[in-house]
Amino acid sequence: MSTEKLAAHTQNRSFYFTIVQHSEQEIRISMYNTSYTLVKQDAGWRNAPTNYFTMAQHLIDAVIEAVATAGHNAVL
Repeated sequence: MSTEKLAAHTQNRSFYFTIVQHSEQEIRISMYNTSYTLVKQDAGWRNAPTNYFTMAQHLIDAVIEAVATAGHNAVL
């Protein structure tokens, strides 16, 4: 589990999160006391069907960009 706080920038806003767990096919994050799981599909990264809340696609894209920029190459 990472304690590094990352920022996803989208629509003139910043959303802060930490990575809980990640692999080549799945990323689990904590954003504002809510857990999100993102899964890699043919079309890119998407919400896991088990998420309580649905993250907007533009925010998912920003999270993936922030994770990749932080050096977690498994997301590419």
